[in-house]
Amino acid sequence: LITLLWTDGERVVPVDYRVFDKDRDGKTKNDHFSEMLLAAFERGFNPALVCFDSWYASIDNLKLVRSLGWHFLTRLKANRQIRVAKSKLQAVSEAGLCGGDGTICWLKGFGEIKVFRVRVTDGTSEYWATSLRQMTEPERETQAKSAWRIEMYHRGLK
Repeated sequence: LITLLWTDGERVVPVDYRVFDKDRDGKTKNDHFSEMLLAAFERGFNPALVCFDSWYASIDNLKLVRSLGWHFLTRLKANRQIRVAKSKLQAVSEAGLCGGDGTICWLKGFGEIKVFRVRVTDGTSEYWATSLRQMTEPERETQAKSAWRIEMYHRGLK
């Protein structure tokens, strides 16, 4: 089950869902994701931010969010190719990003984004990306907590 949820940081409300059954309909999870975003747009949704897991952070999906006039916050897998300043393309994990308020980067195939390197409890790093250049680390953390409520909703379903 793939769901599209709305949250204000406290409440979590399902607004759409799809049953993932590629053998039956031939659709990928990303196909369902884009269909749900388009349906939300057609219904008049205008979210402040679209948050999603790295699984859905394909270039096509990022471009779709942008084309709808929305902004996103997502995690990036460590091997995603970025360019910082005038450096060469390299994996986000190898770009030497620091913590703090993020770094403006060029994501291969997409364009400009802001990337945050976040240390997690096991000592590794996560990489969060947003289309909002002005987002600060405290704002990212607040939005990530809201996204965590969505994750908890999905875990509850399982």
